[in-house]
Amino acid sequence: MYRKTMVVTALLAVLALLLSFALSGCGKAATKPEIKSLDPTSGPPGSEVVINGGSFGSTQGMGVVFFSGKEVTVVTWSDTIITVKVPSDMAEAAYGVTVETDQGASDEVEFKVAKAAANAPAITSLDPESGKSGDEVSIKGSNFGATQGSGKVLFGTGQAQVEKWTDTSITIKVPANLGPNTYGMTVENGAGKSNEAIFKIGDDKDKLEAQKQAVVTYLQSKGQSTAGSDMWTISLVKKSTQDPDWEVVAIGVPGGGGQDGQAFKALLVFNNMLGGWECLSTDGPPWTGVEFKGESVPSDLQNV
Repeated sequence: MYRKTMVVTALLAVLALLLSFALSGCGKAATKPEIKSLDPTSGPPGSEVVINGGSFGSTQGMGVVFFSGKEVTVVTWSDTIITVKVPSDMAEAAYGVTVETDQGASDEVEFKVAKAAANAPAITSLDPESGKSGDEVSIKGSNFGATQGSGKVLFGTGQAQVEKWTDTSITIKVPANLGPNTYGMTVENGAGKSNEAIFKIGDDKDKLEAQKQAVVTYLQSKGQSTAGSDMWTISLVKKSTQDPDWEVVAIGVPGGGGQDGQAFKALLVFNNMLGGWECLSTDGPPWTGVEFKGESVPSDLQNV
């Protein structure tokens, strides 16, 4: 009898353990998120903020970050550290920062959005304005600082290697393994962050090919046939002026295979976390109910 009881107890313990895994899920936080500190605690629009805490979840999943109810862009996400970008249109004020996951909302910590300093760095030009990973780029401007010190050049969602640094000119190396796209570049030092300059990697043909592959992958995930996709044509319909990471493309399918004359549009977004294009829908326009990380389709694309 004692032996039988021990076996039952062991089985119940195993089931309890499996149940705990099922409830928490791979990569999900097991408890409500907690914010311990912000770094910095104030900054201008366009700057980045590091949120230190715990129970955020090892991957973002459905996690979001709010500034007084306004969702902000997540740059990086881990269980204890999240980096977000202060929206460029956010007014000067104090905001309550919260993290929300499937386990609930965190405590609220204050962040103050302040006006950019008068002597903040400013970019006037890039030379060249396009290229590939590993290329050197000269950044011209002002107020960079006579020496680099703690200054840095942010490139896309990462940081570029600095080769030379003066108050009016910086030479950087384009980060490795970046796909065809346009990337924002800013200079940051103790006085603040500069305006954003755009650097382009790859030509339009490379970009369109990457976008076509994103559409093919999306259709395959929906169980639809993509036979003969190597012969499909793709062209840009419109890029959003509100957010250049969003585009609508047109796909043309040549005759054959029961798809004679078929053509359709696809809504895509450049997913900075993945470093590539992601197809969100082929069921429009209008692009009803489509969102990406909580952001709805830019209004200038909704009916394109």
